[in-house]
Amino acid sequence: MKRRLSFLCALALLTAGAAPLPALAQAAAGDAAKLVPAEVRARGTLRVGSQQTFPPVEFREPGKTEVVGVSADLLAEVAKRLGLKLEYIQGEYASLISGVEADRFDLASGGISDTEEREQKLDFVNYMYSGGAMMVLAESPLAASAKTIDDFCGRTTATLLGSRVIMGVVEAASERCTKGGKAAIKTEQLPSAPDARMQLDLKRVDAYMGDFPALVYMGSQFPGRYRIVGGNYILTPYITSWGFAKNRAALRDAVQKAMQGMAADGSYKKLMDKWGVAGGALPEISINLPANKRPTR
Repeated sequence: MKRRLSFLCALALLTAGAAPLPALAQAAAGDAAKLVPAEVRARGTLRVGSQQTFPPVEFREPGKTEVVGVSADLLAEVAKRLGLKLEYIQGEYASLISGVEADRFDLASGGISDTEEREQKLDFVNYMYSGGAMMVLAESPLAASAKTIDDFCGRTTATLLGSRVIMGVVEAASERCTKGGKAAIKTEQLPSAPDARMQLDLKRVDAYMGDFPALVYMGSQFPGRYRIVGGNYILTPYITSWGFAKNRAALRDAVQKAMQGMAADGSYKKLMDKWGVAGGALPEISINLPANKRPTR
C-alpha cells in the first residue's frame, strides 16, 4: 500500500509539472523553426516544386488556382510551424529532382517517392506509404480477367514520364513475358495524369499506371467508368516523400521535426483522415527510408 501511495504521489507531482499538449506542441514547433536556414527565414517562403495534378496528394481543382490535397495540407501546417508561407512552383514530374538541384525549389513534392537511386541526388522526408496500381476501363474484359501486371503481356500501358520505380517493375514483367514466349508490354510515358487518363479513355492504351490513392480518387470522380486491376493490387510499394537538396540538410531536418510534432499531437492523423488516406500513415516520420528497406506490410 505504501509503495502504491508513493507511486501515485510521484505521478501526481509529475502530471502537475507537465505542460499541456498545446504548449508542448508549440515548443516542438519552436525547436523545428530554429533549424530553418537563415536565407529561407529571411525570404519567408518555402518554395514547393509540384506538378499539381496528383489528387488527392497535391492538385488544383478545375478553374481554381489554390493547390489542395493531403500533401498541401500537411505542408501548410509545416510551414505555419516553421514561421513560413508556401510558394508553389509548377513543374513537370520528370523535372522535379533537377529543379531542386538547381535551387528553383526548396523541396520537390506532389507524389515523388523515396528510392535508393534518387537518394544519390536528394534527401527525402518520408510522410506516406503508397504504391503503384493499374486502372482499366470498366467495360474492358481486363476489368474482370486481369489480376497483376503479368496479365498485360502484349498490351499497352501508360504512366507518367519519370516514373522510374513503376517502369522498373514493368520492364521486369515484360522480360517474364518474352521468356514465356509472349509479346512484351508496351508503355507510353506521358507528362501528366490527365494525359495518361485520356489515352485510356480513347482506348489507345489498355491500362493507366499511377499512385493507388490517385487512381481511387479518379475513379470516385467518374463512378462506374474505371476499375483498379485486382481490386487493390499494388504494382510496387513505395514511400511518398518530399525531396531536398543534399546541401539543405538543415531545412530537411526542420520539416521532419515539424512533422514529428504533428504526429505527436494528432495533426498528422487528422489531415490524413481528411483525405481518406489514413491507411498510408507512417509509424514515424523518417528520412531516407524507402519501401525496400522497410518490413513488408
